[in-house]
Amino acid sequence: MRIAQLAPLTEPVPPRGYGGTELVVSLLTEELVARGHEVTLFASGDARTSARLVSVVDTALRTSADIPERRWMAYDIRSLLKLEEMQSEFDIVHNHMGWQALPALSSWKPPTVTTNHNLVKDYCAPIYLALRELPYVSISNAYRQFNYPDILNYVATVYNGIDVDSFDSPGERQRSYLLFIGRLCADKGTAEAIEMARRLGLPLKIAGKVDANDLEYYEAKVKPHLQAPTIEYVGEVDHAQKVSLYRQAIAVVYPITFEEPFGLVMAESLASGTPVVALARGSVREVLDENTAIIGNSIDELINQFPRLQMITEAACKSRARELFSKEQMAAAYERVYARLSELC
Repeated sequence: MRIAQLAPLTEPVPPRGYGGTELVVSLLTEELVARGHEVTLFASGDARTSARLVSVVDTALRTSADIPERRWMAYDIRSLLKLEEMQSEFDIVHNHMGWQALPALSSWKPPTVTTNHNLVKDYCAPIYLALRELPYVSISNAYRQFNYPDILNYVATVYNGIDVDSFDSPGERQRSYLLFIGRLCADKGTAEAIEMARRLGLPLKIAGKVDANDLEYYEAKVKPHLQAPTIEYVGEVDHAQKVSLYRQAIAVVYPITFEEPFGLVMAESLASGTPVVALARGSVREVLDENTAIIGNSIDELINQFPRLQMITEAACKSRARELFSKEQMAAAYERVYARLSELC
């Protein structure tokens, strides 16, 4: 098939550090190319891909010092206009950009599909509702419960895939600390992770980025605790650093305070053979199970259950990751979606 992948322009594809959607887009694009499809990736010019790359901006917007955030939307629209100009070249258009693309997709000739990577918030909900008949893919079944399950036209659920083999690094494990990895913010529960580590008497490593709109939270809830020798902030990390952090961790702590649509961190941790300690929000009970994680409804509950961690095996974690979250399974699922939508047109 001739497939257009429309990526966000905020981060490069694949991301150098944080960027869950961009990582999924990269893995899907490369796997589709490997399967013999003719793929065109619409992304920032610093993307690394074996597909044909079409760009309207040289570097990802978050790292472009010359492009203030108030102008980012203009580049989204320019990318959409370029794709519209080329639409006759494609059998299907796969939108990962989000709500910005929806009005354009409704008038294009090739079939389209939109993966909802993020929760539909109040500010963009009217756009989704106005275009509810467009085909949508959810990244977990739990996601639909919080995003208009009986209104939006969900055609499939496709779990985000990861490169499972890239997390299976050999070597001895030290298992000497807890790990929090992801964006440092209230939603992801960074402060709760610090509380858990302190109450358990265990060191905590924190890895991830701090967005400008999360800076106040970081200064108030996270930074004061970094004076303690057992709480370490290592900053943003690349893939190799991330794999090393996962492998040496006792567990990944995942005390999210919102309805997480999927959570790549959970899948990556399992692929590394490392169990997760998570609050039961969003997709947590769908991505994890009792054989791979400690799951509870409060921090107290997680701490009380913590001794059960020694019963969770590395093999069980890796097996679940390979069975459910490989990039190969993700690509095959999207091939089925593309074929079905093409037949309907």
